[in-house]
Amino acid sequence: MDSYVFASLALTAIAFTAIWLIHVPLQDAGLVDYYWGPGFAVIGWVGLGFGADLSTSKLVFLGAVTLWSTRLAAQLIARHLKLDGEDGRYAAMRRAGGPGWWWHSLFKVFLLQAFILWAVATPVHTVVAAPADSSFSIAGWIGLSIFATGFLIEAMADWQMHRHRVAVGSGKATFAGGLWAYSRHPNYFGDILVWFGLAIAAYDLSGSLIAFLGPVLLALVIRFVSLPLTEQHLTASRADYAAYAAVTSALVPLLRGGSPRADPAE
Repeated sequence: MDSYVFASLALTAIAFTAIWLIHVPLQDAGLVDYYWGPGFAVIGWVGLGFGADLSTSKLVFLGAVTLWSTRLAAQLIARHLKLDGEDGRYAAMRRAGGPGWWWHSLFKVFLLQAFILWAVATPVHTVVAAPADSSFSIAGWIGLSIFATGFLIEAMADWQMHRHRVAVGSGKATFAGGLWAYSRHPNYFGDILVWFGLAIAAYDLSGSLIAFLGPVLLALVIRFVSLPLTEQHLTASRADYAAYAAVTSALVPLLRGGSPRADPAE
């Protein structure tokens, strides 16, 4: 399956390059988010075209990945379409990058995310390469249970944030209700659970520890790249965010460290 692994990298790079070409005249790098979820499912299903052995458990696994990727894509696309212009994070990069940003963004945003997606997808790679007679044991079903828990947390967090934005608009009020009362980024936490659950299920089918490399990379990227960038943007754009952050866990849901603030949408 070595040819499949390299082919999936090439396919992912081509897909992100195509999105980059579309983004250039529009000056909207937020389009990159459209493929983030579906890219994982594409890697899995394309693997079947490279002679991968099939099993019921493999199909269940790829079905779970497809379910997650479809929900995430729908959520990110809907959020992007409601924005007034480019996402604030990418807009800041564009301002800092100057006139040449359109070209540098190919490497610093699009191809970088292509490589990260491909690397995070190690659970998918190992499942595609697993033997035809592979099937879930108790460990695999535990992994899928962790996946389901993370999926529900991520979906609930996104839905609660959507309701907040509908209620108060996309202004500067920080949402501090629901799951967001216990974590500043419950959606990131749910995402990490999703991929570690998938890694356990993938290891159960393949016996390969490589399955865990992607989720570990994802957790590191979230903790040291995505989370700090998001925090920086929110702190700069919302007057009440610093007070919210002072009493709310950054990632893992915990009870508040201070007095809860009344949520404007409640």
